[in-house]
Amino acid sequence: MTMPLPIRPGMTVPLPGPLHTHRDKLAELADLGYTDIWSAESDGADGFTPLALAAAWEPRLRLGTAIIPAYTRAPACFAQSVASLADAAPGRFAIGIGSSSNVIVERWNGVPFVEPYKKVRDVVRFLKDALSGEKVSKVYDTFEVNGFRLGVRPEQTPPILVAALREGMLRLAAREADGTIINWLSAEDVTKVAGVVRDAAGGDDKEIVARIFVCPSENAAAVRAAGKFAIAAPVNQVFWYSFQD
Repeated sequence: MTMPLPIRPGMTVPLPGPLHTHRDKLAELADLGYTDIWSAESDGADGFTPLALAAAWEPRLRLGTAIIPAYTRAPACFAQSVASLADAAPGRFAIGIGSSSNVIVERWNGVPFVEPYKKVRDVVRFLKDALSGEKVSKVYDTFEVNGFRLGVRPEQTPPILVAALREGMLRLAAREADGTIINWLSAEDVTKVAGVVRDAAGGDDKEIVARIFVCPSENAAAVRAAGKFAIAAPVNQVFWYSFQD
């Protein structure tokens, strides 16, 4: 019988303010008992730079991306970024990837947003191939890599997590990655998707990273208004409203 994975309280980064001012804030998070920090990548800071700073400033924190879009970096560049951060923080980094959205991928980055399931799957497979240290010459369904070998060999290979919502991507995360990242779900939804992951993993422990939005305030009306504004964009993406249907 395997022991269940520990519960790890985390915080989304970057925190407010310029990146160069965050050292003391990261130390405060660790002092308060937070164990993880997770970056995102949409229209603000990139997903790796805040974690690179934290790797040097606060060794008590585990670092993760939640998430890096599978489309917006070429395969070799993606592998270099992952390997570099894993090399900077041995055993403390997890790479979370996902399809992101058509707005971020296609409208903002000019990359066709096609076959998201296959794209995420292929990036997971390529990263595993590249991080093995072997030369990669392989045709994946959504791209081809010819003769690439990573020149950075991290002491510890980082776990790969897949952002997922619907059953197909959840099962992909359980079968081919080390866990999943979920977002904008109710407590009931979390129970539902966790069951899918456990079933697809065949009894193996898989990490589930759940992003939970918290807004401490005595002004309930202001919080509800802000919440409605924040949730409007994601729940109108096809992935979320299809899940709720």
